[in-house]
Amino acid sequence: MKFKPTYIFFVFAFLILLTGCKTNKNTFIHRGYHNLTARFNGYYYATESIKEGEEKIVSGYKYDYDRLLPVFLVPNNETAKTTFPEFDKAIKKSSNAIQRHTIKDKKKNTEITTAGKWIDNNWNVIGISHFYKREFFSGIEAFEYVIRSYKSKDRYKAFIWLARSYNEIGAPSQAEPIISLLKEDKKISKYAKKELPAVQADYYIKRGMYKEAETALLKALKGGGDPKKDNFMGKVTKILNGRPSKKTRARYSFILAQLYEERKDNKKAIQYYKKVVDLKPEYEILFHAKMKQARLVDIKSGNVAKLKRELIKMTRDVKNTEYLDVLYYTLGEIYEKENNISEALINYKLSVKNSIQNPKQKALSYLKLGELSFEQANYTAAGGYYDSTMITLPKDYKDYHIISKRKETLETLIGYIRTIQREDSLQRIAKMSESDRTRFIEKMIQKIEEEEERKKEEAEALQAQNDNPNYNPTGVPNNGLPNMSTGVKGDWYFYNQTTLSFGITDFIKKWGNRKLEDNWRRSQKALTIESQNNNENPEDSLSPTAVATKTLIPTDKKTVEFYLTDLPLADSAMVKSDKKIIDAYYNLASTYKDELNNNKKAIATFEELNNRYADHKYKLATYFQLYRIFTDVKNKSQADFYKNKILNEYPNSEYAQIISNPNYISDKNAQKGEVELFYVDTYNEYTSGNYSSAYNKCSESEIKFGKTDYSPKFAFIKAMCIGKLKGADSLESALKKVQIYYPKDPVTRQAQDILEILYNMKHPSEATANGAVNQKDTFSLDLNSQHFVIAVCPDDAAIANVFKTAVADYNNNFYSNADLSISSSLFGSSDQITIIKTFNDAKEALEYIENLSKDQTVFAGRVKRELFTIMAISADNLPRLYRKKQVNYYKPFYDDHYKSQ
Repeated sequence: MKFKPTYIFFVFAFLILLTGCKTNKNTFIHRGYHNLTARFNGYYYATESIKEGEEKIVSGYKYDYDRLLPVFLVPNNETAKTTFPEFDKAIKKSSNAIQRHTIKDKKKNTEITTAGKWIDNNWNVIGISHFYKREFFSGIEAFEYVIRSYKSKDRYKAFIWLARSYNEIGAPSQAEPIISLLKEDKKISKYAKKELPAVQADYYIKRGMYKEAETALLKALKGGGDPKKDNFMGKVTKILNGRPSKKTRARYSFILAQLYEERKDNKKAIQYYKKVVDLKPEYEILFHAKMKQARLVDIKSGNVAKLKRELIKMTRDVKNTEYLDVLYYTLGEIYEKENNISEALINYKLSVKNSIQNPKQKALSYLKLGELSFEQANYTAAGGYYDSTMITLPKDYKDYHIISKRKETLETLIGYIRTIQREDSLQRIAKMSESDRTRFIEKMIQKIEEEEERKKEEAEALQAQNDNPNYNPTGVPNNGLPNMSTGVKGDWYFYNQTTLSFGITDFIKKWGNRKLEDNWRRSQKALTIESQNNNENPEDSLSPTAVATKTLIPTDKKTVEFYLTDLPLADSAMVKSDKKIIDAYYNLASTYKDELNNNKKAIATFEELNNRYADHKYKLATYFQLYRIFTDVKNKSQADFYKNKILNEYPNSEYAQIISNPNYISDKNAQKGEVELFYVDTYNEYTSGNYSSAYNKCSESEIKFGKTDYSPKFAFIKAMCIGKLKGADSLESALKKVQIYYPKDPVTRQAQDILEILYNMKHPSEATANGAVNQKDTFSLDLNSQHFVIAVCPDDAAIANVFKTAVADYNNNFYSNADLSISSSLFGSSDQITIIKTFNDAKEALEYIENLSKDQTVFAGRVKRELFTIMAISADNLPRLYRKKQVNYYKPFYDDHYKSQ
């Protein structure tokens, strides 16, 4: 039987295809088949998927123009998820290609790396896909495998992406040797030569080496050529390598301008912002380049009037509607440079008003308003602006903590001002005759009723408008205005999408984009005081008299009696009101002096306090403060005036000694250091069980140092030693003396706790009679139940509030996934308690305490670790601790059962 030639050819071709699938043969035919399919079935479609993913990243990337733009566009953790399908597809395609088309040694079953031309390319695709998915370590493994296993030019691409990966994970020191290697390599591929300058620029920026980054970016702009050489070979290099795309060149130019701006080279910065504009990129980056350029113009040499006209003209352009906040902010900065503060304020306010979709810009505009108001000493307005700033200002903003601190200072200051205003108003009304007072309050009630009526009419009109689309109380035609209804008669307001959308827009204009949550109006949720025991009736903590009084207070705001309750009508109430005013005046003046460095305001406030009240508890302190201020401002006559008042009226005071003896403070500090060391030795003797020695040291301290800050502590240790040496009766007597001599010192609370225990020991029948109560207050141990962390400190806002803010920041940085919440309240009469919750068990809570205690950013300045008692407590035990409101009531239980854990 004879076969035709064509038939034989097809049979032969079929056999080739059939045997070509094998990966253990390294023949010309097998290599050709596998290379062809690895390239076009795997690598080609994988790179297409990568291109799609990269396009999605570029189109969705949101630049922050107030920071250095990124050299490379890499998605963050949230935006990366949107590109997972594209990069997963690329990984799958390349993985299949590697699995099916890697030619291996028949005996050893190992890859023959020289046989396949496209396997290394597919490994690079896998690495790049992992990089964009932010799976950096998986990407690094792929790139290192290519570098280690292959000798082709594609290993240089792996080097480039490996360096980028190290830069991205915050390990630029790992990228440095790779960059150095590529710079020295003469055989570097065209791809690597083109990309290397940009990788270098990224490396330098992440290391803060901006001068070197400028040189690298200039080289990157020219496609890898030498920016300082424009010779023939440089031009050839650019043609061969290809310059970056217009979008990329615009971004590089913008970064260069930012770098020059950072080092105050405004001339070069303007030059490169202008290059961005000349490239005619997308409108957003072009617009911001124009704004940056405008802000850098020298008002002395530039044509500022023309620039302002152009910017005002831009505000009328429809395409700038979403950028009006930035435009007005830029105008505000120009007016501020011209020292035209009133116009600057107007434009910053317009920026706030028009800031709808850009919360950071709104925060920056509020910040400018706050800064200008602060400089004008309009602290009440400044406080409001700073509060609004903190609502939307990102926590990683460069001066966030400084701004936050100033906001807290202004809040405190405004609180003092309002206390004075409130108490003055209450006293003024209280001093009226009864008939005048009644008339005044009735007029006030009338205004409240009129305001309520007005709001009611507005609400009815709005409801009528929603119910009836043709409702028009003015009788004026709508003139084409939007119909405020969906067209269905009787639609409820929240079903009316048109009205609802207007309401949302209005809300965003006023408040910005805020998360729907409790206390949404507050800028610092961490400082919100929550009820510590939601199941507890608030009145449980009140005495029967207090509860009875509470029920007698009028609750109807439209009665005269309601407003009489706060008035200081009795002499004792007037004295309390005066005390509040005196405290507020002194603290206000101290804040002006110490926190705001406004000596003029401080002087005026101290002197106003002394003029209003001839005799008050701060009189000596105000004299000394005024003496120091006038000394600082070189007003010798006034400084001498207050110096003489201190020396003549208070000759034995510590302030008089400070004035008379310039070394008084240093001498006292030296003595304080000696006392502290002596106390530590005494305490160590007590804890070591050497009670006689500790007792003798306490007695010695009285003779050696006299009355010091450590006297209460020595007295307490002495009392405890008496108890150890002489028994319970002597201990009781000694502790009562401690309470008498030092009633306001914390050791008094400790003494009281021990006295209660001694009493119960002496009267067991009473303890048994109250067994139910004692049982209720007994702590239970369950280390596996939900736990909280409590931190108890003195009731000092400068300590407690700063601590809460610091803990909130600490949690955001290190426990962001733990969903911890913070609450605080007064604990007893002189402490604040902060509660961090919720932990799954005691172990988690104790680990948190250990880590928190070591954090030097939390415990800094006035927030000292030794001021805090930090413990873990179960959810069941917390209400029991609250009933006692004494930290020492729980501490022995904690020490016994938790410290061993």
